[in-house]
Parts: sequence; structure tokens; C-alpha cells
Amino acid sequence: MTLYILSISLMLLLPLTAVIWLRRRFVVPWWLFLVGAATFAASQAYHLPLNNWLTSLGIIGPVNSGDPDFWRTAVILGLSAGLCETAARAVGYWLLFRKGAAQRREDALMVGLGHGGIEAMGLIATLTAAQLSALWAMRGTDLTTLNLPAEQLTFLSGQLQTLGHITWQPFAGLLERVLAVILHVILSLLVWQAFRQRNLLYGLAALLYHALFDFTAVYLSQTLSQVGWLYLVFLALLLPGGVWLWRMWPVNGERPSTQPISTELRLFGAALRKEMQQQWRTRRVLVVLAVFTIFGLGSPLLAKFTPQMLTMIEGAEQFADLIPEPTRVDAMTQYIKNITQFGFIIAVLLGMGAVAGEKDKGQAALILSKPLPRWAFLLSKFMAQGLLYAAAFFIAALGAYYYTTILFEPFQFGAFMAGNGLLLLWLLTFTAVTLLASTLANNIGTGAGIALLGAVMLLLAGSIPQIAPFAPGSLVAWASQLGLETAVPFQGGSLVANAMLIILLLISSLAAFETQEL
Repeated sequence: MTLYILSISLMLLLPLTAVIWLRRRFVVPWWLFLVGAATFAASQAYHLPLNNWLTSLGIIGPVNSGDPDFWRTAVILGLSAGLCETAARAVGYWLLFRKGAAQRREDALMVGLGHGGIEAMGLIATLTAAQLSALWAMRGTDLTTLNLPAEQLTFLSGQLQTLGHITWQPFAGLLERVLAVILHVILSLLVWQAFRQRNLLYGLAALLYHALFDFTAVYLSQTLSQVGWLYLVFLALLLPGGVWLWRMWPVNGERPSTQPISTELRLFGAALRKEMQQQWRTRRVLVVLAVFTIFGLGSPLLAKFTPQMLTMIEGAEQFADLIPEPTRVDAMTQYIKNITQFGFIIAVLLGMGAVAGEKDKGQAALILSKPLPRWAFLLSKFMAQGLLYAAAFFIAALGAYYYTTILFEPFQFGAFMAGNGLLLLWLLTFTAVTLLASTLANNIGTGAGIALLGAVMLLLAGSIPQIAPFAPGSLVAWASQLGLETAVPFQGGSLVANAMLIILLLISSLAAFETQEL
């Protein structure tokens, strides 16, 4: 299990590391990464319905080597992927070239990293974590009771056996993502070259090259008994494109005047200390800790004594008898409700002026002239708020645990604290939304409006059935079970999806901030 967690973590970190390295090597704006991510998201918006439509027509058959038309299915799946993603890239570059942007090869590399990186971080890592969590929950289950077809039962048994052995299997998905990101960079550069040279052959080459990879993945995954051979074939197919990428690699691109990374990290530490000191001087630390402490201590008390308080209100005595005897479940419910409601409000109120307020007063320009990197300026604010909320949740959790132990049965301490960690991650998503809103706005009022709009959109996303298991609200639902039940399914997909959302929101903040005149 540890190896799978490491593999999924690397899926999140490696594309981000590659982007940071590219930015330090050349002057490439963050917003091109977002353009690449948008082209991938747009391509899937019509790629998946297209495949479903072709399946309903019988053109795409079962992905099974036993099907007589399997080769045709593999070809069509490869062509549909190549066509949809190449078309999305072409539209993206058409818009960029109309604006006079993305004129350099390094720009095309950043777009490719955005396209492949968001697929690795936002889709594959999330789905892998969700699938792994589902398999982990099935350990020790009698699979014959699931009434699955023989083929699915055999496949599921093999997957469960793999979980119990230390093999190279946990890193197979990671290797596949590394190869896929490199492929997307090559394809992005091919489509860029088609616009730069005004030669459609480059675009056609990108389409066919992509289709070849997807056809190979579909066909050989069902016909090869050893998965290792599949990766060797991928490496062989990637070799020509890799050689071309190496020859096209920008040599004399614009070099950024960046400081050594050790110096920038030292400046980030100084900015973080400054933010923490400002929070203390403005009494924000005391306010946040006080609010969380009150609701941590008060939630079990409120759950316990609400029926008794009703008896003290004239005319409400009859309702008190209808309320069942409170339990620790009621204490947990009250705690989750209070912490999420007021924590959400605090995150918006404290974050809405983090950047907009300093820009409006001219403080941001003064601070950045030190010189302080813009990424350090922004991330120090997010980190300072995160540390404050972590301390607040810790104190609130201890208070809730203490009074629940006195008034009811105690929570399972370790699981309850882990649940508060999930609540912290939930709150950090809204903190990241508020930071983005404050970065986009020029004053605190506008920042507050954008932050509320973004927060409402995140909350509404939890009502969409397809998105709900990965929305921030799923973390709250998961946390509400921890500490009460002995066995709560691990929801890795929700965890990874929200971590990815925070990363994407922070990148969006950096992309917006680095283009602003202060």
C-alpha cells in the first residue's frame, strides 16, 4: 500500500516539478500551463460522448481480445483520441497565435506539460487512488458473493493478490504517466510547428502519432500476457519523437534572471514569518483560535443539553420529549456542522484581502521590490493561513474529544484526529479559492464577491452525482464517519482530487499575479 501511495504522490509532483524546472530554465508564463490544461479538459468534453455514441452505433465493440472485431475497436479508439485531442490543441494554438502569444518553442513545451500534467495529476492519479481504495476495502471479502462474471472475478482476484505483494506493479502507472507526459509535450510541439510553419503535415503527424500510441495501448493490453513488454513497446514508439524533441529543444531561449533556489527559499521563509507576525499583530490568530475553541468545546455540550434547554422554553416542552437521547453521533454531527459553517466564513473573511488589500494600498509593490519572488509572496500567504487553520483544528478537536469523552462515549482518537485533517484539507480548498479571488481583484470588496462566487460553485459541484465523490464536500462526509465506526472505507480519490484542486487554484493565482502591473 505504501508503494502505491508513493506512486500516486509522484504522479502529482513530477509534472509540477517539470514545470518549475522549465520556468527556471526559460522565461515561460504560468498561464500557458493553464491553456494546456484547458485543451485537455475541452477535448474530453466531446471525446467521451463521441466514444459513447460510436459504441451505441456498434462501431466500437468490447475491449476484449476475444471479440472478432477487436482490432477495429482498437483502431477507432486510437483515432478518436488522436482526433479529439489534436483538434483541441489546434484550437488552443489558433487562439494563442491570434493574440500573438506562444511564439517560442519553450511556450509550446509549457502548453504540452499543462495538457499531459493535468491528465496525470487531475485524472489518472485521482482514478488510480479511487480504484485502489475500492480494492483495499475488498480485502478479505468472499468475491463469489458479488455475483460477478467469471472474467471480472478473475481480474479482481488478480488485482487483490497484487496488493498483498511488493512488486513493480505500483510504479507501472507512474511509468506510463511519465511516458504519456513526454508524448504530450512532443504532440504539443508538433501542433505548434504546424501553426508556426503553416504546414498541416505536422498536425497530421501529431494526430497519427497519438492514434498509434492509443491503438497500441488498447490492443497490446489485451493481447500481451506480460505487461512489461507493453512498456518496452511504448519506449520504442516514443524514441523517434524523443529524438525529434531533443533536436527541436530551444537552446538560445530567453533566460530568466532568477536567483538561486536556496536564496528564493530563504526569502519565502522570511515572507512566511512576516505573514505570521502580521496575523499575530492584527489579532487574527486569537480570533480564529477562539472561534474554533468555542465550537470545539461547545458542540458536544450543545448536543447533550439541547433537549434540556427546550424544556426551559415555554411551549416547547412537548418537542423535548420527541428528541431521542443524545449520543456521541449527535456530538460529531454538531461539531462537523459548526466547524464547517463558521470555518468557511472565516476562510473567506480572512483571505479576501490577502492580496487585493495590499495591492490597493500599494504595499504589494513595495514588498516585491525587496526583491521577493512573486510566488513566495503568494504562497507565504496561503501557507500562513494553512498553519493557522491547522493549529485551530487541533485545539478544536482536542476540546471536542474531551467533552465528548465526559458526556458520551469517547471517539476513536486517532481516527477522529485524521477526520480533522480531512476537514483542514476541505477548508484549504476554500482558502485557495479566496486567494485566487483576492489575486484577481483590485480591492477587498471585489475579492469578497469573487471568493463567494467561487465557493458557491464548489459547493454546488457537490450536488452533481458524477462529481460529488470527488468534490470538497466528500471530505466532510468522510470525516463525519471517522472516530465513530470501526471500519470506514478509505476514499483516496476524494483526497487526491482535492489536493489537485488546491494545486490548480494556486497555479491559477500565480498565473494571474505574474501578469499584473503593480
